[in-house]
Amino acid sequence: MPSALTWLDSSAEAQRRIREIVKLFIEVESRDELGIGQIRDVYSNRLFPGVSVIQTRARYFLFVPWLYQRHTARGHRGAQLRQRVVTSERKLIDALRSAGDTNGLIGLRVGSNLKVPPSTIYWSGLRRLGILTTNVDPDELGWRGGLREDDVLDELAERHVGDWHPTLPAPPPGFPDAVDDGFRMTRDEASWLRDIIVEHCPATLLAHLVTSPQPPRPETLGPWDEPLTHSATPEILEIVEQARQFSLVMHGAALLYNLLLAEAYEDAGHDRFPELAQVYRSRLRDWTVTVEAELPVLREWDMPLWQQDILRFNPRIAPGTLLFVQRWLETAFSVPAAVADSPIARELITQRERMQKKGQARLQNPRLLALWNGSSASSPLTYRWGTVVQLLTDIVTPLEDVVASA
Repeated sequence: MPSALTWLDSSAEAQRRIREIVKLFIEVESRDELGIGQIRDVYSNRLFPGVSVIQTRARYFLFVPWLYQRHTARGHRGAQLRQRVVTSERKLIDALRSAGDTNGLIGLRVGSNLKVPPSTIYWSGLRRLGILTTNVDPDELGWRGGLREDDVLDELAERHVGDWHPTLPAPPPGFPDAVDDGFRMTRDEASWLRDIIVEHCPATLLAHLVTSPQPPRPETLGPWDEPLTHSATPEILEIVEQARQFSLVMHGAALLYNLLLAEAYEDAGHDRFPELAQVYRSRLRDWTVTVEAELPVLREWDMPLWQQDILRFNPRIAPGTLLFVQRWLETAFSVPAAVADSPIARELITQRERMQKKGQARLQNPRLLALWNGSSASSPLTYRWGTVVQLLTDIVTPLEDVVASA
């Protein structure tokens, strides 16, 4: 893949145009219509390890271990411990709601009917960041010791951490029955989580941004759009540029897929989204303008070297996925302006959907086509950026005054 950091030199007008295009359709990035999610996740994990798109607030990285420590201290182990924690997680919803802090509250609408608790959502992140010090499943936790029931009152004086990081901050008074500060972290908590990230995720964009003097701007549309990124090391910037280029070129495939769906939808007589095909044609034209401006660099893409690098981080990526990306690049880079009506490009996208979804492919299944909502992962890849911005805002904001006075 070319290494030139072209995004650093983008004009203000070009950046504005790209932002407007992206804002047309904001979707959950976990959707993987064309089966390139494994490659997307390689870049996501290299840039932001421990983060997933379903995480919401940074303080859950503390809430979960605090609950496990609480119930381990009371003698619970294994599956019983897990069930006690889940019960407390459901009660935590009411405590956070009472604190008036519901932005990012997991279970806000379902309450005690919560099916996927924060501990499940954050488990892999807790392991990746070294907060959970053992590589075990939730049902296997708590066998490394614990306090007897009689020792519970001494928990704060002699905190038994067991499976958790030994320097984990103490929970606030009243936790978990009351969480007066909601998701607002104390300086000590934020400083601790920042240091954990720096220790366990060095040389990543996540570590760079968590030590920045202010959080990322909420209006940014990707890590390359954030000015704080530009001061990262050349090694980090190289990964950011690769991720940006992959997002750019594969966005065209996503737009063509949606154009094909829109055309099939309209041809079938459905009218909930009138003239949507024209919308996607327009977006493809805008994409073409951006790609053509970068073609001299993009055409230097060393596909064998790129594939080797991707497989180094995930050797389980299917050969068919890499071949699809290669064929799309060859087609898109030949004549970008003609890609919307290219028979080769259209057949490539159609076959890819059929291979991925088989009988569930919308282009082949009239019933599913009729249920289409007008957009299927049509936004550029941003590698969990929206989640990252919120988590970093939670961590960096309590530390801003400290950094400014340092």
